[in-house]
Amino acid sequence: MPNHRRRTQQPNIPGLIRFAARTGILDDTQVQRLLAAAVGSTTDQRLQQLQAVLAAKALQQHRQPFETQSRPVSPVTDQLSIGISITGSRFTLSEDELTQHVLAIGQTGAGKTTLFYNVMDQLSVPYWVFDLKQDYRHLCQQDNELLVVPWTELKWNPLEPPPGVSLRRWAQVFSEMLGHATALLSGSKNYLMRQMIELYRAYGLFDRRKPPYPSLHELQQFIETDKINYVRKTANYRDTVLNRLEAMTLTAGTIFDCSEGYPVEELLKQNVVFEFDGLGTDLQNFLMETLFAAVYEYRVAQNQRGGSLRHVFFLDEGKQVFSVYKERQDAAGLPAVDMLTAKMREFGEGLVVADQEATKLTDSIKANTKTTVLLATGDATQFQDIAATMALSDRQASIAQRLGTGEAIVQTGNREPCPVRLDNYELEKTVSDTRLRKIQQAKWNALSWTPRDRPDTFLQEATPTDGESTEPVIPDESQPDIALSDAADHLLTDVVERPFAFLTERYDRFDNVYQGNKAKNELIETGLADEQPVTVDGGVHKLLELTEQGIDYAKTVLELDPTHRGRGGIVHRYWQHRLVQLFEDAGWTAKRELFDADVYVNMAETELVIEVAMGNNQREVDHVQQHLAEGFDAVWVLCRDTTVKTALEQRLADQDLLDERVVVRTVSEVCSGENTAI
Repeated sequence: MPNHRRRTQQPNIPGLIRFAARTGILDDTQVQRLLAAAVGSTTDQRLQQLQAVLAAKALQQHRQPFETQSRPVSPVTDQLSIGISITGSRFTLSEDELTQHVLAIGQTGAGKTTLFYNVMDQLSVPYWVFDLKQDYRHLCQQDNELLVVPWTELKWNPLEPPPGVSLRRWAQVFSEMLGHATALLSGSKNYLMRQMIELYRAYGLFDRRKPPYPSLHELQQFIETDKINYVRKTANYRDTVLNRLEAMTLTAGTIFDCSEGYPVEELLKQNVVFEFDGLGTDLQNFLMETLFAAVYEYRVAQNQRGGSLRHVFFLDEGKQVFSVYKERQDAAGLPAVDMLTAKMREFGEGLVVADQEATKLTDSIKANTKTTVLLATGDATQFQDIAATMALSDRQASIAQRLGTGEAIVQTGNREPCPVRLDNYELEKTVSDTRLRKIQQAKWNALSWTPRDRPDTFLQEATPTDGESTEPVIPDESQPDIALSDAADHLLTDVVERPFAFLTERYDRFDNVYQGNKAKNELIETGLADEQPVTVDGGVHKLLELTEQGIDYAKTVLELDPTHRGRGGIVHRYWQHRLVQLFEDAGWTAKRELFDADVYVNMAETELVIEVAMGNNQREVDHVQQHLAEGFDAVWVLCRDTTVKTALEQRLADQDLLDERVVVRTVSEVCSGENTAI
C-alpha cells in the first residue's frame, strides 16, 4: 500500500548560504543564528522559519542595502564633520582616525577637493598640502596664517639631514627616495648612497656635523669627477645617477640653491601649501617623497611617538607617489615611501590621499588606509577596483554606481559602508600669481635659509670608499662588452638618426609595439638611454636621450656619429629644433646656437633671438640683458610652462627689462600643431 505519510524536507544549507551571500545578508546575526540552527534540523517548521526570515531580510536589503543605524558621535570636540549620513545625522571622523589614513576615489568634479577643504578647515593640528593644480592657494583668503609656497619660492636642500638624523642614515633615506621617484634600481641606489657619504666626508661633516651642507648641485659635480672603476662596473651606475641628477638640477630653478633650506621643524608648526604645478613628474615626486621622509625621520629622531594626531599630509593625484607600477618592480624592492605610510601613524602623522584611478594606486596604500571614501566614478574598471576594496555587496555597488556630485559611500574600518551627502564648501578661486605674491611676500621673506657654500674641503680628493684600493684602476679587458639585441641596436640607431622623434613614432618602425617597448627597456636597463617627457599640444610624449655610455656605444660599436647640436638636455634641444623648423617653414633663416642664443632668426629687416627657458633661472635674465645690449630687434623668452613664464616675467620686471622688444611666452603658445620631427 502506498505510504501517504508526509516526508520531511531536508534543508539545503549550502544553497541557503549562497542566497544569503548573494543578497548581502550573510553578515546579519539573526540570519547566522538561524542558519546554524538549521544544520542537522529535520523539521519543516525550522526550514519555513529560515526561508521566511531570509526572504524578508533580502527584500529589506534590496530596498536599503546600507546600515541605517546612526553612528554614535563622541562627545569630545576632535570630531571632523564631513556630511549628512543616510539617517539624517552628521557623519563624523575623529581626528585620531586620520593617523590611520583616508583614501578618496572619484572622477574629476566629484567632490575630492571639497572634502579636503572641509577636513582642513576643522583640523586642530597643522597640515601640509602637496598641490599639483593650484587648488589650495585660495584658502589663504580665509586663513591669514596659511603659508603658500610655490616651487619658485621654495628653498629645500635634500642633502641636509633633519635635526637629530645621522648623516649615514639620511644618505640611505635620500638614495631610496631619489630611487623611487626616478625609477633607479638597487645597484644605482647603492652607488648613490656611497657617493653621498663620500661627499659628506669631503665637506668634513663627519668631524663637525654643522653647516654648510652640500647641495644637489655639488652632489652632481662630485659624481661627475668620480674615477670609474671598470672592475666593479660602476660606469652604468654613475651615468644613470648623473642622468637623474642633471634632469633635477636643470629644471628645478632655484629650489636646490641652498646649503640649508626652510627648517622642517618650523614648517611643521604651521599650515603649508606646497605648489608643485609646472614641475616635471619625477621632480614633483622627489620633492614630495623627501618631504615625507624628512618629517618621518625627524619624528623618529626626536622620539615623538604616540597615537594622538600631530600633523596631516594632504595629497591629491596620489598615484604619482603611490604608484602600483613602481610597487610591482621586483628589482627595486618595496618602495620606501610605501613603508613610511605604515610606520608614520605611530608618530601622529595623518595622511589624506585622493585620486581618480584606484587601479594605479599601490596595494600598500589601500591596505594601510582605515577610511575609504568612494565618490562618483565614471570608469567601470576604477569603480570595480575600489568597490572590491570596500567589499560592497552587489546591491550596494549598484547604488554606488549612481552617485552624483558631492555624494559618497564612506567606510571606516570594519564598520558598514554608509552613504553620505558631503558638506559643500564655498570658496572663490580668485588668487592669481600676482595677488598671491602680494599676500604671501612677507611670509616668504620671513623664512630662514642659507645660500650654497663650497668649503675648501670640497676641493680636496675624497677618501676612497672603505675596501677600495687607492691604486689606479686598470680597465679589465676581459670584461665582456655590452651585447644588445638586434632590436635594441635598431632603436639606438633610430635615436641617433632621428633624435627628436617620439617613442610612439619609433614603435611604428617595429613589427609591433611590444617589440619596440622591449627594445626601449633594454636600452634603459643597460644604462644606454633614458626617457624624458615633453608636453606638446596638450599631450605628454616621451623622448629618448642617450647617456654618455650610450653615446660611446653608438660611436665604437655601431660606428655612428651621435654628435648633436644645441645646448642642454633633449627636451631643451627638441624645442630648439621645433623653433628652427617653424621659422624655416615660414621662409626665414633660423639657426641654433648663433650669437650665443638658443635660436637666431633673420627676417630680412628684423633680427630676432630666442631663449628657451626650462626653469626659473637668473641666467635667462642675463641672456636677455646681453641680447638687448647687443642691439637685437627683438628678444623672445619661450618658457617650458606657465609657471616658469610667470616667474621669469617677474624677474625681468624687477630688473626693468620688460620693454617693447622683449616677449615672454610659453613654447606651446608658439610651437603648436603637428610634431614635425623627422
